[in-house]
Amino acid sequence: MSKRLKVRARSEGTLVLDAQGLSLHVDGDEGMRARIEVAQQSGRRVALSALTPLEVRRTGAAAKRLRFLLSRFDVKPVSDAVTDAAATLLEVTGLDGHECLVDALVVATAALCTPPVLLVTSDRSHTPVLCKAAEELPGSPKVRLVHV
Repeated sequence: MSKRLKVRARSEGTLVLDAQGLSLHVDGDEGMRARIEVAQQSGRRVALSALTPLEVRRTGAAAKRLRFLLSRFDVKPVSDAVTDAAATLLEVTGLDGHECLVDALVVATAALCTPPVLLVTSDRSHTPVLCKAAEELPGSPKVRLVHV
């Protein structure tokens, strides 16, 4: 294997998008586009929960752009490991309700990604609490927040 291929194969962590991060990118936000471009150029994977596209549904041309972008990202399934981790996060933090459930699934997805992990979010209430709790999950990396 060539040295160049070895460099490309090495992972430099993961940039995880929540609904707001993906929505900004689909809608053509230059700041979000630049963040993703820098992450990819530095070897960081761009990932998201399989639930996130459901929160960001679009129609027409925007739906086509969303499908294209999703084909370029690592869409993580909502596996047993993710739901177990999300349930633990909700239990530890005492959070509940639909919004917290989705946030917990996104944070659990991020916590199971290759470190270092950055999570792009606009949420300043539930997500930071869930990320702090995720640090206590066995084998989970610290999930740093990038607020947009």
